[in-house]
Amino acid sequence: MDRTGISDEYQDIKAAAVGGEQFPLIEVTDRVMARVRDSGQQRSPRGIRLAGRTAAFSGMLVMLLLVAVTAYAATEYIQIRNHAGEVKVQHVAENSNPGESAPYSQYASKLMDSAKPGELIAYFVRGEKLPEDAKSALQYAGKELRLTDYSAFLGEMNKRKTPVLPKEAGGYVFKSGTIVPGSPSDKEYDTNPLYRQTLDELTAEARQNTGRNLFMKAIPWTEVSSVGAKYTRQGAVIELSATLMHGGPMQVMQPPGATAEKLTVEGREMVYNLVSSPEVQPGFSYHYLNWYNEQQDTYYTATTFGDRELTKDQLLDLAGELIRGGL
Repeated sequence: MDRTGISDEYQDIKAAAVGGEQFPLIEVTDRVMARVRDSGQQRSPRGIRLAGRTAAFSGMLVMLLLVAVTAYAATEYIQIRNHAGEVKVQHVAENSNPGESAPYSQYASKLMDSAKPGELIAYFVRGEKLPEDAKSALQYAGKELRLTDYSAFLGEMNKRKTPVLPKEAGGYVFKSGTIVPGSPSDKEYDTNPLYRQTLDELTAEARQNTGRNLFMKAIPWTEVSSVGAKYTRQGAVIELSATLMHGGPMQVMQPPGATAEKLTVEGREMVYNLVSSPEVQPGFSYHYLNWYNEQQDTYYTATTFGDRELTKDQLLDLAGELIRGGL
């Protein structure tokens, strides 16, 4: 099973920005809210699109295309590679991947209403088309565990062997942290009988109960999908997230209103993203940074909102501080 999961990461940022801290008077339409993550999405416990192996464009072709196309189209060709030259992060146009099964994403969001914080839910949906890259009819959705005490958050990060997010960032103080369970790896799925037993149990339940189509069960988990932290100072907010890629590449979905610029900070390739979202409010926009830490095999997102939103330069300075600190 390829380590796949779909993500429009900018939706997470939009959700935070319109969550009442910066724009309490904005009425977000149902169409917009339908695109916002669960959280953790839970359209997929892995958060982003950790895609199967995809062919990479040559560096020269990418450069020629970047010169020839519009700002939005250019966004689609942004890539981040590792030292071996493999494409680890690829920007693609929103909704360009037909393999994502919308019904399954919708069910995953509904599962979060009954899931407990920090639970991984295995589920089976009768009669729905599976995602294109699904290895099994058994799918997974993880609900984030939120902690407001940094010592407890640090303990969980160390226990789960994730990257350690700092207690302070850019002079902003830790407010809360989240840990999102991830689905089993290919090796776990193939070697641990728990997953086949769970699918057998759920399909047997489906045969006995024809009055509904969704069947689910909480199961143990070992991998983390992502960790995140929120930092505050006098009404201003910084949010930082780290998605563990577990060896796979990633596809980053970009909306039509997005532009992306590749920069270098502290020797690390960085993508600065600016998104215009008039569907939220005329003139509304937000920005965020992404970078890939090859040693950790982790993909980072940093954004800012609130009463005193950081400028682009301040956001880049923050990224430099975080990278020097080990991220």
